[in-house]
Amino acid sequence: MILSFTQELTDRIAELAADLTPPTEIAAILDLDIDQLNQELGDKHSPVRRAYLKAKAETAHMLRRQELEFARVGSPLAVQLTGSYLRDMSADEDF
Repeated sequence: MILSFTQELTDRIAELAADLTPPTEIAAILDLDIDQLNQELGDKHSPVRRAYLKAKAETAHMLRRQELEFARVGSPLAVQLTGSYLRDMSADEDF
């Protein structure tokens, strides 16, 4: 059976992705076929993929902002983590 990814389902997938829920758990929670979900997430033109990645990225951004605040007030671990974020950012730049 081919699953139709409605806007409501896409929104729910994004909500779970924002909570950093892995795709296998998203499929289990929403009673989806994991292969169909993975296929949708692998399609670069899929609205489901865009919603999933955007929600995940927004949470990662929020966590990095919090870590930067901790670094600004002197947390050694936060300083170390923000340094790794900067390295990751530089490594991801393709320009």
